[in-house]
Amino acid sequence: MRIVSILVILLVLAGCSSNGGTGDSGNTNSNEATAAAELASPSPLASPAVTSLPSPEGSAAAASRIEDQYKGFVHKDSIALKNDNYEIYYWNSGEFNYTQFVVAKNGEILFDSKAKGLVFEGGYSFDEAKKVWAEALLQNDRPTLLFSLADNRPESAFIVLEEISGVLQVTVHDNVLLKYEDADQDGKPELLASPYSGQMPLGPALFAVYELKDNQYVPDTARTLQYYKDQLPLKEQNYKSAPTENNFEALIDVYLLLDRLDQAQAKFPEFYKWAGQTAGDGGFVDTYSQLIQNGSYEPVNGWMDKLKPLEHGLTHMPK
Repeated sequence: MRIVSILVILLVLAGCSSNGGTGDSGNTNSNEATAAAELASPSPLASPAVTSLPSPEGSAAAASRIEDQYKGFVHKDSIALKNDNYEIYYWNSGEFNYTQFVVAKNGEILFDSKAKGLVFEGGYSFDEAKKVWAEALLQNDRPTLLFSLADNRPESAFIVLEEISGVLQVTVHDNVLLKYEDADQDGKPELLASPYSGQMPLGPALFAVYELKDNQYVPDTARTLQYYKDQLPLKEQNYKSAPTENNFEALIDVYLLLDRLDQAQAKFPEFYKWAGQTAGDGGFVDTYSQLIQNGSYEPVNGWMDKLKPLEHGLTHMPK
């Protein structure tokens, strides 16, 4: 009997402790669930710098909403930048790949080219093999999108969109050839632009380094000059290691852009030697020597001082 009594007492005590002293264990579980829900839901007090990728289900639902609203697109790019999903939808009413595009970030529309009044003849795909129609990168830690246009055929034209302070905006819409390169070797790419793609022989593309000021890219002459000074020993080493005509063209172009053709002429004995050629043999080194002596090249003297800001206006229509 004593054992039975003890068992009864233990059972009663166990029942009391399960109520946690309040008699409402269900309320405790409810509070925990509410706290978890509050942590999981967006909060107006959350830091705007903290972003996360939406769940696959959320992304699919957001994409479906966009595609219901913007019907008839002919292509879609899906790009990841800074832990965010960017999707670019394209439409085409011309002879090129596209004549209109819309950019979404994590399922939210950021930019509609037609709604923004962005007018262009047509665009080309960036990489057909990868089925990507726009180039995407981080420049100065900013998500950046490049669109190559047909507006300036046979030369290049580009549109650049950059997300600045949370707003995706046009920073370039001009008849220029663009590329991004770490011009000053600081680990970050800079924008380089040239009005044309160049030609051979001795017709270099006049690439200059540009910097963004007040939503417009302006030339940085000092950095451009330093860029080519840094390029000179690299191009010389490339030619010395592989003495081809293309590498020689690239080297002489840098001398030309720096307005140092007199220095180039003084080094021609070495240039002949590296290529296994001799003066008067009719090889490519001889050809360039004659071109320089005759002045038969695109005049680029003072070109850095003639550089102009890049166009960016939404109503800009290349001529």
